[in-house]
Amino acid sequence: MSANKTITAINTKLTLIASNPWVNNTAADAVGLGSTATGFVSPLVGVPLSLEGMTSDNPFSFSQQNMVETQTSMEGNLYGGYLATAQTVELTITFIAASDSLATLQSLAKIMQVQRETMKFNGTMIVPSQGKTFALNNGYWIDWQSIPTHAKILQPVPCKFRFESVDETLEM
Repeated sequence: MSANKTITAINTKLTLIASNPWVNNTAADAVGLGSTATGFVSPLVGVPLSLEGMTSDNPFSFSQQNMVETQTSMEGNLYGGYLATAQTVELTITFIAASDSLATLQSLAKIMQVQRETMKFNGTMIVPSQGKTFALNNGYWIDWQSIPTHAKILQPVPCKFRFESVDETLEM
């Protein structure tokens, strides 16, 4: 079975869904935006957003998970305890500065700024070369760079999410 798998990452697809977990309607309704803004905001909340325009050299990076903390007693015995944060995973997505997805993320950041509240994110990552799909569960957007760094060319823009867990789902 593994002979049919490759390590190609370029075909990986990432989809995120933003939701406002504290209200039952759209973010536009929650912040009292008028009907002119509703058409702009509501398509971004509660629907899958396929992100595109990531860098080719390092589009996604996941943090390592610390599962156990250890201590050694004075007698030299090693003790360990499972950490409640063992399933927490950070995902950094790196976009090229010309990515259209950055405008979508900027709009979501504006919604959070206006309502002065966070949104929750869930997602799916499909890795065709491995025949695997991963569910990204109960996450928050924690870091954002709204303006690309200026150098010889505009530099890639990182965006970091923290998810409660990432689970492998059934094979494709």
